[in-house]
Amino acid sequence: MNAFALKIIALVTMIIDHIGAVFPETFGFEFRVIGRVAFPIYVFLIAEGFRHTKHPGKFLARLFVFAIVSEPVFDWAIHGASFPWGVNFLAQTNIFYTLFLGGAAIVAYEKIREKVDRVVAILPMFVFAGLAESVFTSDYGAYGVVFIFIMYVIRHKKFSLVAMAALCILQYDWLFRRAFAYGFDAIVPIWWLLIPAALVSVLLVAFYNGKRGPGLKWFFYASYPVHLAVLAVLLHI
Repeated sequence: MNAFALKIIALVTMIIDHIGAVFPETFGFEFRVIGRVAFPIYVFLIAEGFRHTKHPGKFLARLFVFAIVSEPVFDWAIHGASFPWGVNFLAQTNIFYTLFLGGAAIVAYEKIREKVDRVVAILPMFVFAGLAESVFTSDYGAYGVVFIFIMYVIRHKKFSLVAMAALCILQYDWLFRRAFAYGFDAIVPIWWLLIPAALVSVLLVAFYNGKRGPGLKWFFYASYPVHLAVLAVLLHI
């Protein structure tokens, strides 16, 4: 399975997830469960992208531009913000903020480790994770930034898959904490499907053959704000 196939799967499952988020009463929680496949794949692809790009600065700039461009339609669709106003570029921000901050942690890591050492080079990750969690409150927050960084620094495929699986499960630690605190009756049964759905992404990445496949770079970038714009229009008409 090449990178193009992974991108298509991530895109489709993300759109399904967002449909469920924007119209929960119509499409049900099953759409959100399917959507759990998308983010870990995007994390892997971003890490791979930074691992192979010859121009990390340009890569980072693209992520930043699409973070800003996508925020209005993200707020209008996902948060139901008033149209055309109600946009907040500094709180509850879209996934491109998380991807950008994760990428920034990677770029800082490479710059610092060339001059100092790997241990010191890890420190910026905590800074960018803090920004994602506390300043921009971006989608997936600090967890997302750390996930991206770990996928980048672990080069061995088997180890990276184990780490990916562990991080997918860790995301839903709240399920176990809630179950132990209030009893398993406090868990809606379909919530347990979030974990295996996320782990499907690990299985798909395990079949990744290291090949790029068709490019269509701008299609995948543009698909994020475009599909959110469509959902925003449908929500507000």
